[in-house]
Amino acid sequence: MLVRILAILVVLATTACTTLKPNPEKVITHTLPEASTGLLAETVRKLDLEPGQTAAMRLPAARDALEWRLALVDHASTSIDIQYFIWSHDEVGSLLLDRLLDAADRGVRVRILLDDLNLSGADKKIAVYSKHPNLEIRLFNPGRVRKSALGGLGEFLLYFRELNRRMHNKLFIVDNHFVIIGGRNIGNPYFGLSEKYNNMDFDLLLTGLSEKEISQAFDEYWNADPAYPGAALSDKAGFDRYEGLRSEIDEYLQQHSAKLASYPLERMDWSGRFAELPSKMITAKGHFLQDEPVTLNGEELRLVDMIDEVAGEAREEMIFVSPYFIPSPDLLELIGQTSSRGIKVKILTGGLDSNNHTSVHSHYRKYRRAILATGAELYEFRHDPSDYVRSLSNVPPVTASFISLHLKALIVDRDKLFIGSLNLDPRAMVINTENGIYLESETLGAMIADGFDLLTSPENAWRVTVNEEDKLQWESSEGIVYTQPARHFGQRVSDFFLRILPIESQL
Repeated sequence: MLVRILAILVVLATTACTTLKPNPEKVITHTLPEASTGLLAETVRKLDLEPGQTAAMRLPAARDALEWRLALVDHASTSIDIQYFIWSHDEVGSLLLDRLLDAADRGVRVRILLDDLNLSGADKKIAVYSKHPNLEIRLFNPGRVRKSALGGLGEFLLYFRELNRRMHNKLFIVDNHFVIIGGRNIGNPYFGLSEKYNNMDFDLLLTGLSEKEISQAFDEYWNADPAYPGAALSDKAGFDRYEGLRSEIDEYLQQHSAKLASYPLERMDWSGRFAELPSKMITAKGHFLQDEPVTLNGEELRLVDMIDEVAGEAREEMIFVSPYFIPSPDLLELIGQTSSRGIKVKILTGGLDSNNHTSVHSHYRKYRRAILATGAELYEFRHDPSDYVRSLSNVPPVTASFISLHLKALIVDRDKLFIGSLNLDPRAMVINTENGIYLESETLGAMIADGFDLLTSPENAWRVTVNEEDKLQWESSEGIVYTQPARHFGQRVSDFFLRILPIESQL
C-alpha cells in the first residue's frame, strides 16, 4: 500500500503537462489486397503454389536476414506492415528506417507497430513521421507519462499489471505477398553489427496461405485498443520537420558508412536475388499463431499452449531451442511425460558465458537438475562458437566480443516446427504477447533440425550432465569442467547475487 501511495504522489508531482491524450482519434485501417504488379507479385506467380501451400526459405545468417528485408522494401509496390518489440536507434535501425521512408515517399503505404518500452524520448520524431500521408507508426501499450523518468516509474508501479504486458511479436510483411518471421528485433546485435555481442538468430522468409493469415493477425494488433497513434504523441511536431529528419538520418548513415560497408546505403535493384528465390524456397503446410493483443477476462488461450498439442503428436524426437529457459512445472511435467514415452527430448539454451541477460540465466540455473531428471538432453550455447557460427552472426567489418543465442524454435520428429518470438520463460509464457509460424515439412524440418545438431556440437555448445559422483559437469571440445563456464569473474559475481532476487516471475 505504501508503494502505491508513493507512486501516486510521484505521478501527480511530475505529470502536469507530460501525459498522452486519452483515447485519441484513431482511424481503423486494414491490410491492402495483394499487389498485382511488381517484382514481388511476379516472383510469387513463378512459385506457382497450390492452394493451402506455404513456401519458406531459412535466414540463419545475419547479413542475409537484413538484406532480404532491404530487398523487400526496395521492391515494395503497395504496402509494408511491420511489428516489432525493439527498434534501436543505431546503424541498422537507421538504415532500415531510411529505406521505409523512401518507400513511403514513392507512394507505398507503410504501417509500423512498435512496443513502447524501448522508445523513450522518440515521441516528437514518431509524431512527425506519422503525419506522412503514406506512413503511420503506432505504439503498443504506451505509458501515459512521457517526459519524466521518475513519473514514468511511478506510473509503472501504479499500473504495473497493465504496463507490464509488452508486445514481443515480430513481423515484416510486404505487398501482402512476402513475410519474414523469426526471433530478430531491429538493431545491430540482430544483424551482425554490434561490437559487444552479436546474436545467433533465425528467421524464415515466407509466402503463401500463412502470409494471408498473418496480414489479418497484424490488423488485429494494429486496430486494438492498446495501439496508440503516433501522430497524437506530440502537438508541437509538425510535418514541416520531416525533411530535416530525413537529412539527419542521411548524415548519420554517411558518418557510419564504414561500419555499414556490407550493406547498401541506397535503394538498389535486387531482381537477381528474386530470380533465384523459387529454387531456394521449400513448400510446406503452415498456420500462423499469436496471442491476443488484449488480455481477456477468465481463461486466456496462450500461444505456448500449442506445445502441448505438438508434443502429443511426437513419435521419436522433440527439440526445444530457447535462449531464455525457465521452465514452468507444467513444462517440466510435459518434458518428463514425453521422455517416458521413449521420445528423445533435446534442449538448447544460453550458457552463462553466452547469455546477454544474466538475470534470466541466474534463475534458470536452479532448474538444471530438474530438467536432466526428466531424461532430456541439455545443451548450453558457447560464447566462443566455431568460425562458421561466428560467420553467421558477425557481419564485416564487425567482430563481436562474444556470440549470444537468440533464436527460438520447437522441432518435432524433424518434420514439424514452430519458429517465432516465443521464449520458454515466465514473461513469454504468461505476461507478454508472442507470435510465430507452425509448419509441417519433412525437408524444411530436417534442414532446421540439422542446424540444431550443428549448434549443439562440441565446438558450439556445452552438454550438461550429472556424473557418477552426482556433480553437474559441462563437456565440449574444450574438455570437461565442473563449474559453469563464464566469460569473466564479474559474470559469476552478478550471477550469484541476481539469483537471490525474487524476480523469476518477471523474467
